[in-house]
Amino acid sequence: MKRFFTPFAAVTSLILIIWTTGCYNAPEFINPVYNCECGSIEFNGGAYALKMAEAVVPDSTNQLSRNYHIVADLRTPEEVDAHVDAHDLTFTMLFGNLDDVVYYIPQDSVYHFIQEINHGDDIFPVRDYVCTDGFIEINPALAGGTETVKFDVSVREQVNGSLVGFPLIFSGEFTATID
Repeated sequence: MKRFFTPFAAVTSLILIIWTTGCYNAPEFINPVYNCECGSIEFNGGAYALKMAEAVVPDSTNQLSRNYHIVADLRTPEEVDAHVDAHDLTFTMLFGNLDDVVYYIPQDSVYHFIQEINHGDDIFPVRDYVCTDGFIEINPALAGGTETVKFDVSVREQVNGSLVGFPLIFSGEFTATID
């Protein structure tokens, strides 16, 4: 039996295979915007939605211990659409035991960490802040579920252990789920 094989048949077969299996109509790419719809903050005169809020019970032997961590995107919607470098504000609060509903700063010793991270700022890409006055109100979910945290504090920038600049208002409210 004689086989029939020519370069024309090979190229035609290859084109036919690619044409029938190689076409893919992908949906239009939509850039994801991270928004947890779990709260918002006001910082330095602007209002921002949170893109993340979480609550963790760090001590399994104490169900009233909490670590809260929130992140807000400080960019405008136009900057987000234009893919401007990230500019976030993070706020971490640690409580060894939720033995009160309202915590006053500086009277109550609340460990907190506030950081503004601006990847578009070459001079001061990271700024640390400290709460100097205000309150944090927590409505704990004692049996699990949704917790609500409200805060209204004054913050000042901290550089090399010293407070600099004028106080800024930092307030907000968020919800997080305790499993």
